[in-house]
Amino acid sequence: MIYRKLAAVLFCSLFASVNLFAQSAHTPAAGTPEREAIMDALRVSAKKDLGRVVIFRVDRLRIAEGWAFARVAPTLPNGDEIDYSKTKYREQVELGAFDPQAEALLRYEGGEWKVLDYRFGATDLESPVWAERYRFPKSILE
Repeated sequence: MIYRKLAAVLFCSLFASVNLFAQSAHTPAAGTPEREAIMDALRVSAKKDLGRVVIFRVDRLRIAEGWAFARVAPTLPNGDEIDYSKTKYREQVELGAFDPQAEALLRYEGGEWKVLDYRFGATDLESPVWAERYRFPKSILE
């Protein structure tokens, strides 16, 4: 009887610690393969949107359980800022309704990171909408 209780306590402790660990999010360091793979996936969306190759200044990148949330600011490959008045965002820039950052939600599937949702230029956050639409660990938004 005492062994059963001890086994139950150990099992619950193990389950709780695994569950706690599984829900924690991390930020991969610059230059790591994981971070580069995520940025490469984002570059495809950014190039379609902006019509040019970009690199990113990463403001937020959090990963947990095969999900990633990124908030990035595209720049030109030489590090210069993009002149958005010469893009499809010209009108929003003129109206002061433009934020030169992108938000993206990614999922690791089939051995690669895939962009599920991407939003650029908006002055409000899309992440609360995504939190309702997708079942991802909320720790990636913290």
